[in-house]
Amino acid sequence: MISRKLIRTDLNLLVALQILLEERNVTRAAERLSVSQPALSKTLQKLRDSFEDELFTRTAHGLVPTPRAEELGAELPNLLETVERVLGSSDFIPETFAGSFKLLLPPILCESLLPSLVAELQEVAPNIQVITGEVPADYQDQLKKGEADFVVFVALETERDIHAEPIAAIAPRCYMRVNHPLADKEMSLQDFLAYAHLRLYLPGLNRENTSMVDDVLGQYGVHRSIALETTQFAAAVGVLTRTDALLVANAGFQEGGLYSERIVGCEMPAELQRMIRNTHSSNRGKMSLMRHTRTSRSAPHQWMRAMLMKHLTSSAEIVEPPPKPQELIPDGTTVGAG
Repeated sequence: MISRKLIRTDLNLLVALQILLEERNVTRAAERLSVSQPALSKTLQKLRDSFEDELFTRTAHGLVPTPRAEELGAELPNLLETVERVLGSSDFIPETFAGSFKLLLPPILCESLLPSLVAELQEVAPNIQVITGEVPADYQDQLKKGEADFVVFVALETERDIHAEPIAAIAPRCYMRVNHPLADKEMSLQDFLAYAHLRLYLPGLNRENTSMVDDVLGQYGVHRSIALETTQFAAAVGVLTRTDALLVANAGFQEGGLYSERIVGCEMPAELQRMIRNTHSSNRGKMSLMRHTRTSRSAPHQWMRAMLMKHLTSSAEIVEPPPKPQELIPDGTTVGAG
């Protein structure tokens, strides 16, 4: 039975409350709601009257929710998601859907993911817009506030309402310039170590904790000579084409066609592959596709999630038969590289 209080309740008040809980700031909340600050202040007063609670107290650091507001904040996301689903269309048709998705990606992944992803979207969902940005330190807050839809990054510690879906393992390859002395020969570990290397790392992480290859080599008492560390794959390619340096990175860059005339990807030395399989490395953090649980029942978001997972793993190359579970080749994205 629908109560009289529910009949009198303006659902827009609940939307405003959710935004205030996310922002903890009247100015930013008003901007997101596209209303003036005085108008939002009146809305806040209506909320206080409705719930018979102050809901927020003002401090020098912004709005601080009361215990009652915190209780409401735990229920509102699921409630508003249900309302949105009821109000929206039950049928999702990619060909006619018009909307945008904000993706936060490391620069390294942009090189291999975006060309194939956007090309397919243009064919099957031409009205979808993709907006990308780099992964900031507060990426989980951006997911919570709806400022980003998906994040691809190493999932170290995620909060309860952030869903992290591991990306299938991708075997790394060793890249070099076309006509490199090693391009047409089976590479040995001695060959691999004889040349200078470029190392890619993920911004926002301690680069010493993103190089699984060096961790494994160090446990065997050998080391690479690192000539350049960078977060930019395009810059690394420029260096590769002008030197004899090597680069360990995910499969997919050469195959994507962007650099097919400039660099070649070769299998990692068989001895190094065995070392990786047989050595425990603390630097095997799992690259994951992350999203807020609020979008779990959104048909457009679930469709885009499937598209992203498809293109994040489609460039995977198995260089050997699948190993036993305890010998899984580590995720090439966390080698990052390299």
